[in-house]
Amino acid sequence: MQTHRPAAGPAVPAIDPLRTSDIDECRRLRIVARIDDPVVWHSAAARLLDCGRRRWHARHDIADHPALRRWSCIQDSQRLPEQPCLRTLFAAVAAGQEIGVGDPCADFATAVMLLSSCPAAVVRQSDPMNDPRAVCFSVYAYREDDLPLAEDLITTTIHACGAVLARRCTVLRRGAAVGPVTPVVDHPLPELLVLGGSAAR
Repeated sequence: MQTHRPAAGPAVPAIDPLRTSDIDECRRLRIVARIDDPVVWHSAAARLLDCGRRRWHARHDIADHPALRRWSCIQDSQRLPEQPCLRTLFAAVAAGQEIGVGDPCADFATAVMLLSSCPAAVVRQSDPMNDPRAVCFSVYAYREDDLPLAEDLITTTIHACGAVLARRCTVLRRGAAVGPVTPVVDHPLPELLVLGGSAAR
């Protein structure tokens, strides 16, 4: 008698769905990458920023954007210093204000926020133990936010100009004390970091 084994299912998604009904839980995705080609990096940041600007320029309906309404409510009730404010950015773009600063990190973070509607920050790793070319990407998302799009924007760009070094997705709970920021790459633990992270589907 032959035993039937179930067919292998799809790979486990990089971003697991939240297993709680608590809507106050937020995911924070952090990716550390090495920028090998600064010219491509600068160009990609500028192009994505232009796409985001054109998407929201002169729009009069931004107040109805679900993600913007959700994040405005969240950030009004508890403003965490490391979370950029979406409302200020979207209002500036809709009013036609100049938002590019010429810094690829700041411009890329702005582009991710405009295209995915997730708060994002991009900074150069300041830890001297790490590669000076390393850049750290942070994206915040609730269940309804498009975190996979934000991750795709990051990883696709990095694959064109460098390499992903580490990836970690954690859950933050509103009301919890904000602890000291620790480097994502500093003797990383295998169970916490997934090398060469991929976007969730």
